[in-house]
Amino acid sequence: MDVILTTYQGAFLGPIARLLGKILEAIYYVLSLVGIENVGICIILFTFIVNTLMFPLQIKQQKFSKMSSIMNPELQAIQKKYKNKNDQASQQKMSLETQAVYQKYGVSPASGCLPLLITFPILFALYRVIYNVPAYVNQVYDIYAGVAGSLKDMEVTVEQLSKLVQAQTYVISDAVKAAKEVALAKVDLNYYIDVLGQFNKDAWDELGKKYPTLSAEIDRVSKNASHINSFLGMNIADTPSLKSLSISVPILSVITQIISTKLSMAGMPQQDNTDNPTASSMKMMNNIMPFVSGLMCFMFPIGVGLYWVAGNVFRIFQSLSINLYFNRIDMDEEMQKNMEKSKKRMEKMGIDPKKVQNLNSQKKKVIDNKKEEKKVNAAQVTKNMKKSNYQRQDNTKYEKGSIAAYANMLNRDIPSKEKK
Repeated sequence: MDVILTTYQGAFLGPIARLLGKILEAIYYVLSLVGIENVGICIILFTFIVNTLMFPLQIKQQKFSKMSSIMNPELQAIQKKYKNKNDQASQQKMSLETQAVYQKYGVSPASGCLPLLITFPILFALYRVIYNVPAYVNQVYDIYAGVAGSLKDMEVTVEQLSKLVQAQTYVISDAVKAAKEVALAKVDLNYYIDVLGQFNKDAWDELGKKYPTLSAEIDRVSKNASHINSFLGMNIADTPSLKSLSISVPILSVITQIISTKLSMAGMPQQDNTDNPTASSMKMMNNIMPFVSGLMCFMFPIGVGLYWVAGNVFRIFQSLSINLYFNRIDMDEEMQKNMEKSKKRMEKMGIDPKKVQNLNSQKKKVIDNKKEEKKVNAAQVTKNMKKSNYQRQDNTKYEKGSIAAYANMLNRDIPSKEKK
């Protein structure tokens, strides 16, 4: 059965989400072969597998951080050197000196951002899949297909179904919007399934009361949905409640994210944040975000919170293993190897590394010369303006015998020292 219509169709994230959806579908299929049909377990395994695929990028990110700790004293010295110097020439020189340090150690500033640029789209696409499992897993889709068809035949609209769900997620709002754009007879069945996939037990009970002729079928689908969504006594389609076991999800989300953040920061270079507003803001955000994610758990289905907790647990073990790996290697030796690789890379490109350094020095001299020329030109302009003003005053024509003529004559006769 093709459920492509309600999978996320974004031009960039859409293909990534569909690829991840295939992985989730494969996990569900394999587990079902051994009698395990549980979306919660699938989400945990899915999160672990996808994060494992991104593991090499995390190692690269951590390696860049370790190299940065070696370069940081030189980079901070450059920043202090040009502190409070905001003119264009000083900023250009600071940029050149910073670039020279990166070239010296054979490190590209972009190498620290590249892993994040790759992982962010994957994480956003992963979230789309977790949020709308029936759209990506055919076996889950089939559970809802029968009752969805019956509701459509009874001319129940997608919007009417959506009003039974307390949390109006983007999946529901998108389905309602799309269904409104066509006549009821032409509304695709997938939009009904998008909404039904967000139903919790209360919504199923309310649906049975509203349409008693379908109560038997609704009850059967509700039990099947509850079976696949049940995890440790919780229904992952529900939102967490303070009076049930589900409160453990936001609590675990906060605790695991705090531990994960602390361990990941332990591998980062430590630096003085007194004069670095960006670093101070980042530190504050790292302290606040775990509690924000805990509060957000109350706004989303338990399945989303479960995904966050599973991701945090994976990153805890990931950080432990990465930190252990880098603690066993000599970073000075790694940096030396990196510098040699950089030199060889330049030589292959026909570039002499020494000439690159000389070029930076020449650029700095050019900037200094331009700065000096501007000062000289400004002084000359001021001098010419004073001279012009004096000449203009001296050449002024006055009426012969007038008081102004006598005053100007006296002014020209006063010695320059007396004028001053």
